[in-house]
Amino acid sequence: MKHMELMVGNKAVAYGAKLARVQVISAYPITPQTTIVQYLAEFVAEGELKARFIEVESELSAMVAVQGASFAGARVFTATSGPGLLLMHHPMMEGSDLPVVMSVVHRSNKSMQPDHSDLMAQRDNGWIQLYCENNQEALDTALMSYKIAEDSRQTVPTIFGIDGYILSYTAEPVEIPDQEKVDEWLPPLKAPWAPDINISVQEWRRRQGRMSGSQKAWIDHDTKFRNSLGIIKEAHASFEKTFGRGYGNGLLEEYNCENAEAVIIAMGTIASTARSVVDDLQKEGKRVGLVKLKCYRPFPAEEIRNLAKKYHAIGVIDRNVSLGSNGNVFNESRSAVYDMVERPKILGFHTGMAGSEVTPQIISKIAEKTLKSIKEPVDPIVEWVGGA
Repeated sequence: MKHMELMVGNKAVAYGAKLARVQVISAYPITPQTTIVQYLAEFVAEGELKARFIEVESELSAMVAVQGASFAGARVFTATSGPGLLLMHHPMMEGSDLPVVMSVVHRSNKSMQPDHSDLMAQRDNGWIQLYCENNQEALDTALMSYKIAEDSRQTVPTIFGIDGYILSYTAEPVEIPDQEKVDEWLPPLKAPWAPDINISVQEWRRRQGRMSGSQKAWIDHDTKFRNSLGIIKEAHASFEKTFGRGYGNGLLEEYNCENAEAVIIAMGTIASTARSVVDDLQKEGKRVGLVKLKCYRPFPAEEIRNLAKKYHAIGVIDRNVSLGSNGNVFNESRSAVYDMVERPKILGFHTGMAGSEVTPQIISKIAEKTLKSIKEPVDPIVEWVGGA
């Protein structure tokens, strides 16, 4: 029976994996992810979840363990943070055709505090990236991630991220759906890709045409990855119809944009703060809305172009930096609209790095500058705001 429970973000993630009835779990402890796998270990030890829990000596080994289990046909889960994700990079590149699901609890690559530099560093490895605003969305996205990763048309590994500390150790009310309803919506995994266990991964891929040793392998992979956008939207629509909760179209969500002439784009928990700021500014007669970007990889370029047709200015908040080249979401948003005959002003703002607080005042400043750019030139186009 579905019920409400007050739980921290890490427990919400663990509950999502439990409801998905994962069969193999492997992860290495790292702050602020550690309690996710502690909760899962307790579920397994107490008989609430029938799964194999594999203890390993590093994050790299954890990734290899779940990839091996996925290769054999199991539904798998792992989790990590910050430098642990960097350690996983090589096997993640090699296993980008397996339906592994992983949660990343964001931790900066330059501190113990959160920003999105850890997950952004993996943006080109062929894994879907979804970002969560709150603990309810974390549980729901865990379930949707399996629906996406295990789609019968193609298998693509999927990551969903939550902001460390801000969500991982903060308790919020979360609705836990009925297990029978989840089972109906997410049935046991059928793994047609699971090969004869007597052949190697390399031989299996060769037979599947996935290791041609040519440029075609990259072309095929890119085509498949782009096709994931439609699968993400379908999985989200199905989830919303079944459980009554939705997050835009699964790629992005427009909030209070009906009469807006400018919007700000935000990801993760910054979107929560931005909602209240947008509400306050609209009460003052300022026509600015919010777009929450949920899916960063594959990048929803078509959706960004649709935004560009409706609004005169877009302010992009990046909790990341591509050093020497601005923010990743800013860069991709500008690229998406470059060939449009009429395109809006697009401004970039870096904030919240290494856990620096993102206050309503900071977001208000971003929104005001974005609105100002409609009528007059502003400088600089990209700037750092807040923090020390």
